[in-house]
Amino acid sequence: MAALTPTLVATIDEGGGTYKKCIFTLTPQADGDTIDLSTYFSSIIKASAYLTAGLDANLTLLIPSYSGTTVTIAQKKADGATSASDWTGASITMEVIGLAQGV
Repeated sequence: MAALTPTLVATIDEGGGTYKKCIFTLTPQADGDTIDLSTYFSSIIKASAYLTAGLDANLTLLIPSYSGTTVTIAQKKADGATSASDWTGASITMEVIGLAQGV
């Protein structure tokens, strides 16, 4: 598990500024990577992630979960159960919707 620093790609205001959607890119490092998004959100209501590079039998499936303002991405091999073991050339795009900071 590693604490990743996301790169913000885009922000979209939703619901008159109450909610926002942010799109990030990340370079994964280990199964169970965590991403602290407290500078962007006061709470998260949805997170999704997908591979944009590096898909192979050793890194196939991403399973994001969140608590508060932290997203954790479980990363699995092609069998869907074994933890990923190779992040060579991998890149993730993550889309998160949450309450805007200060709301």
